[in-house]
Amino acid sequence: MKGYGLTSSNQALKIATKVYEVLGKGSGYAVDLLLETAAQETKLGNYPDRTPTGAGVGLCQIDPISFKDNRARSADRDRLKESFNVDLSKLQHRDLAYSPLLSFIFCRLHYKLRPGAIPETLEGRANYWKKHYNAVAGKGRPEEYVKSAELVRGLVS
Repeated sequence: MKGYGLTSSNQALKIATKVYEVLGKGSGYAVDLLLETAAQETKLGNYPDRTPTGAGVGLCQIDPISFKDNRARSADRDRLKESFNVDLSKLQHRDLAYSPLLSFIFCRLHYKLRPGAIPETLEGRANYWKKHYNAVAGKGRPEEYVKSAELVRGLVS
């Protein structure tokens, strides 16, 4: 049994794939980026959250700033409501704590606001994560992301 409401790595793959299908495919590497982000942030649900109401919440450790940065396009809002019955305007940050679906949705929405295509290579995605998700001031390093991504190797292409 994993944490954050996740029961298995295969469940993570299924949820990330569905979020990818609903919120747009972009460059085609969004599923990889979502799963790798969860692997880096929580070891794909295996790292216990010592502060469940702290800065980052849920499988992808969505921080309050990313949660409040609710610039999702109306088309994305409509698709989320239709596909998952998720109304972004009715959610609270803590709702993400034990919902892998909501965590992946907010992770994908966060990345959709960032410039440039999602890189093809693992190293490229590690740098993309650092620049657009972990930020310069964050403690994470691209090298750690690459190592954490081993948790999802074999799940995605």
